[in-house]
Amino acid sequence: MNRSYLTGFISLFIVTSAQTSATDWEQAHHEVSTIAGVQSSNNLFNTAALQQHDQRLYAGLNWDWLGLFEGFGVQWPLQVQRRQYLDNTALDATLYQLQPELRLFLTPHTDLSLQATLNKQQFLAGDAAGEFLSPEAGVLDETQQGMQASLSFGRAPDIQNLQVKIATERRRQKVQDQLYSQQDSDMAAINYSHKVNENVALVLDVARRQEQQNQRDSDVNQYGAGVAVQWTGQQYFRLTGGRFVRSFAGQQLDDTAGSYWQLNNLWQLDSRWQLELQSGRRSVLSYASQSISQLDTEHLAAVRWQYDQSHQFAAQISRLNSRLDQSNYRRTRDAISASWQWQWAQQWCSLLQVSQVQQSREQQPDRNRLEFTAQVSWAW
Repeated sequence: MNRSYLTGFISLFIVTSAQTSATDWEQAHHEVSTIAGVQSSNNLFNTAALQQHDQRLYAGLNWDWLGLFEGFGVQWPLQVQRRQYLDNTALDATLYQLQPELRLFLTPHTDLSLQATLNKQQFLAGDAAGEFLSPEAGVLDETQQGMQASLSFGRAPDIQNLQVKIATERRRQKVQDQLYSQQDSDMAAINYSHKVNENVALVLDVARRQEQQNQRDSDVNQYGAGVAVQWTGQQYFRLTGGRFVRSFAGQQLDDTAGSYWQLNNLWQLDSRWQLELQSGRRSVLSYASQSISQLDTEHLAAVRWQYDQSHQFAAQISRLNSRLDQSNYRRTRDAISASWQWQWAQQWCSLLQVSQVQQSREQQPDRNRLEFTAQVSWAW
């Protein structure tokens, strides 16, 4: 009646975070939780001078429903969060993320997945998509709308897999209710994997993206291959990489080309310790008005220690290098964090986290920010 096409070897390697697992389409579920917390920052707008301190209170609802029926399944995940600042009330916002998905189990070897996306995010001036905003601008509000269709089939799902994917996405960014930037993307991709023995699978990756940044066209073609390996059921490793070429239609700009890759390595050292390593490089649309695209290179290492059934400790360190293609801008962002999660009752969980972020640029003073977060959640 119902079946996940990626049941088997390959699914173990599509891992982006040990804390975020892929949807299990073998079992229906209905999960609801509420969260409330406070986050304190000593440099709200990530500036080198005139740093502002502030505290943000937030509360939210997470709802995830998955229903399985004869021949198809439906998932309806929703996240809603309300943020309120103690000293900068103009930044208060209600954010949401909705990503419903319909999966059709067409044959024992074929699945068709249809997914929609509707998000609203907030970026403070000086950080991420709002990096080039002045503190006076306050905040950048981004809405995202998208659709994705994915067809997966193969002779034997645990030996051969072929996935064809098409997607479209629209992002609109506003500052003080005025349009700041818009980014559009249409994508088609083909991914093929073949298991060569009990522990190793080979992967092929081909994709094309047609993108626009503020009405300026840019096309990306990428071709790559890789390998996925499982060692003794405790370590899962996946590496794909290849070549990309980005062209700029009608922009009188030279094409940009380079290498891309994505590495994920999840290692369960023993029953308590887990190590995760990630590395990636990709060409993406720029969030700076003076550039159309940028090259992001990111590395991450995380370790988690499950002290007992109630307590989990974690530490993470990461580095992000960004290079704008149409300017001389180069930036490095280093982050380190530590957290403690305490399941102090069957339905109640608390989280304490501290993080330090440093942003560096040539011939510019470093920008540093220290944040502390305390959160409690209740699972219904």
